[in-house]
Amino acid sequence: MRPWIATALTASTLAAGWMWLTLSGVVSDLFLPPPRELWDALLDLLQNGYKSRPLWEHIADSLIRVFTGFGLGAAIGTLLGLLMGYLPIVDALAAPFVEFLRPLPQLAYLVLLIIWLGIGETSKITLLFLAALPVSAVAARDGVRNVSQARVRVAQSLGASEWQIFRHVVFPSALAEIFTGARLAVGIVYGTLIASEIIAGTSGIGWMILDAGRFLRSDYVFVGILIIGFMGIALDRLLLAAEARWVHWAGRL
Repeated sequence: MRPWIATALTASTLAAGWMWLTLSGVVSDLFLPPPRELWDALLDLLQNGYKSRPLWEHIADSLIRVFTGFGLGAAIGTLLGLLMGYLPIVDALAAPFVEFLRPLPQLAYLVLLIIWLGIGETSKITLLFLAALPVSAVAARDGVRNVSQARVRVAQSLGASEWQIFRHVVFPSALAEIFTGARLAVGIVYGTLIASEIIAGTSGIGWMILDAGRFLRSDYVFVGILIIGFMGIALDRLLLAAEARWVHWAGRL
């Protein structure tokens, strides 16, 4: 069976089950709105927005936070990880901080960030930055450590300098793991974003879901969840496309 056929069958089965549960009255509309209500809610949000703000502004606010926090965290974390993997002294200095921060739940220090930086954008972006940094750093560090030493010795035998070895051998060889780390990091950042908007937000899709839930607008809540899901898939596919473009040799060497 072709993969797309299996995907289509799974989606069709879920859609059929959803319609049966809602249209047969097995589940109340309050808990699981039927597809027609979700469609009407989406049209209403597109036409009238939510709480005097267009829907696209809530989506844009969430995406700006993701791209800013993830971009800074992934860039600095990758640079730090490359140095950690290549220079033992940097690894000895930075590893305790990175290894402590990596398993720590992000929301555990959100309250501290709100106290220090306020409830505005700075605390949210800092939280997302700290969520992306350790994952990206560990992926880059492991990518450098897993570089084939045979390639390094070949470059050395050809008279390559340390910088040339790093630029033309180490960094390209580590790119596949760097992108894997980026995909993991963006998933963590995305989940952390929604939680931070629910706790300390006044805009964004996460905040819209929480606010709609207070008024038992489950149709708006489900629309928000679907938007979050499709946005997450789009971000992951964007990273996959970048990886295919820049690391096209992965798995062939």
